[in-house]
This record gives sequence, structure tokens and C-alpha cells, in this order.
Amino acid sequence: MDIGRAVSYIFEDREWTPKLLLMAGIALAGLIGLIFLGLGPIIAWSLLLGYAVELVRNVRDNHPIPLPRWDNYAEKFRKGGSVLAAVFVYNLPNLLPACCYLTTAPFWRDNFFGSAIGFAVVCCILPLILIYNVITWPMLALGLARFADEENIGVFFQFGDLFRTAYRGGGLTITLQWVLYSFIANFVLSIVAAVPCIGWAAAPALAVPIHGHLVAQYAARVDEVPRVKKKKR
Repeated sequence: MDIGRAVSYIFEDREWTPKLLLMAGIALAGLIGLIFLGLGPIIAWSLLLGYAVELVRNVRDNHPIPLPRWDNYAEKFRKGGSVLAAVFVYNLPNLLPACCYLTTAPFWRDNFFGSAIGFAVVCCILPLILIYNVITWPMLALGLARFADEENIGVFFQFGDLFRTAYRGGGLTITLQWVLYSFIANFVLSIVAAVPCIGWAAAPALAVPIHGHLVAQYAARVDEVPRVKKKKR
């Protein structure tokens, strides 16, 4: 996998400026919608994820210009809506502990023993959540690559096959490499996002093409790993 290529290819497109500016505008509109608790974030992220689906397909097809044009908004919204639904399902285990914490906190946070119990519970839950995400996010990335080929939301929920593909034999090394590169990309993008206003729009606009390319690279590499054949008894 090549993290440098996931960045450099963006600027080889002659139309990279309007494409990224439009992505930044959509991301900023989604952020404004989030502040006012409207449907803006759902629409914005559906469009961005739909764009990512087309991007992943272009990279896997070795398209000379991987960055898609901003057209067919209804198609992008439809595809992205399916991906967003899958992301929500994958994130349910992350939401449940937070909901439990918020609903039970008033019963134990006002005294020392209650606070100690709450602290212990949080310390136990956080490592489990971290492990869960490290395991499932590569599966979600593979699901995205397969969805780009098939446009069938069911591919996201073939958990057994996704897990075996991501973690069989040499696939584990590739998966860990993808996790590392994704972490590095997110760290750099978080620095960009720390810049008020401009960074808030620029970070997601860069995140979509960078992570889209990494996902396509990862899926192509991990699919090349031969499947382990079961020994006949």
C-alpha cells in the first residue's frame, strides 16, 4: 500500500480544485445543518459517501482520472445513503455504552463510591470499544469496496466472509498496514480540522479522496491473499 499515492493522485487531476471545493462546501453545509439539528448532515454525508463509492470503483478499475465529476447527485445520494446506513449499524456498539452512561450517570455520580464504580465501568468499556473498532473498521472498508462493485447493501453484513478476508493469513499484515495508514491520515487531517472555518471544510474534503484511495488499495491487496483451504479428513 502507498499512502503517498493516496494524496498525490488528487493533484494530478486538472479539475481537482473545483471538485475539492464542492466537497468542502457540502461538508461545511452539513456542519451547519448539524449545529441547527436539521437533515443537513444526512444529506451532506450521503452525497460525500456516494462520491466515495464512485471513487473507490474508479481506483479499482484503474481509471486514469479517479476523482469522479460532481454530477448525478441523486445517484450519489442513493449510494451514499446505503453506505451511511451500514456505517450507522457498525457504530451501534459505540452508541450503546454512551447511552447507558448518560441514562445511569445521575444514579451514581453524586457520591464517591458511585463515581468509583462509574469510572471502573468506563475503564472496562473503552478498551472493548477500541478493540471492536479495530476489528470491524477494516471489515467496513472491505464492504465499501464490494459495494462499489455490486451496489448491494447486503455485502456490508456478510460479517463472516468479511472477517475471514481481512484476517486470514497474510491478509492480517495488510489489514494492520491499512489501519496504520488510516490512523496517520486521520491524525494529519485532525490537524487541518483544527483550523477554524477553513479547516472544518478542508479536512472532510481531503478525507474523502484520501481514504477512498486507501480503501481501494486495501481491498485490492487483501483480495489477492489466497484463501486457506480446509484439510480433508
